[in-house]
Amino acid sequence: MKPTTNVHGTGLLLGSAGVLLRGPSGAGKSVLALSLLDRWEARGWPALLIADDRVDILETAGGLAMQAPDQLTGLIELRGRGIISRPHVATAPLHLIVDMVPDMIRMLEEDELRTELAGVTLARAPVPFGSVISVHHQLLLVAQAIAELGTN
Repeated sequence: MKPTTNVHGTGLLLGSAGVLLRGPSGAGKSVLALSLLDRWEARGWPALLIADDRVDILETAGGLAMQAPDQLTGLIELRGRGIISRPHVATAPLHLIVDMVPDMIRMLEEDELRTELAGVTLARAPVPFGSVISVHHQLLLVAQAIAELGTN
C-alpha cells in the first residue's frame, strides 16, 4: 500500500470503526481522541490509536485505510503533560471522518454527513471544538456517528 496523502489529524480504531479526527491545531483533536479511547476501553471494547498529528491515507481494494508514520505510531500529545503512549495499531480501515468545527449547528442537512477524501465518499461527523461544547457532548456525537455506520 502506498500513501495517497498525509493529513493533519488523529487516527483511531474504535471497535471495528476506523475514525479520523481532523481540524486545526488547538481544536481539541487529541483530547477528544484520548476521551474516545478511554470510553471504549472502559466498556471493554477495542480501542487503539493509530497516530496523532499526522496520518497517512492509503488506497486499498476496499476503500481507504489509515497508517501511522513510523515516528508517530502509538504516540499522542496530552497538552500540559507532553507526548504519551497508548495501545496502538499501525494500520486500520477508514470509515468515518470527524471534522472539528467552530460552530454548533442544531440540525444538520443530510449532505453535511458525507465527505470525500482521495476520491472516496465517507461518513462525516461535524463536531464542535471543545471550547464550544463539552467533551461529553462531543463523545455523544461521535458515538452516534459510529453507531450509524453499522460496523460495531
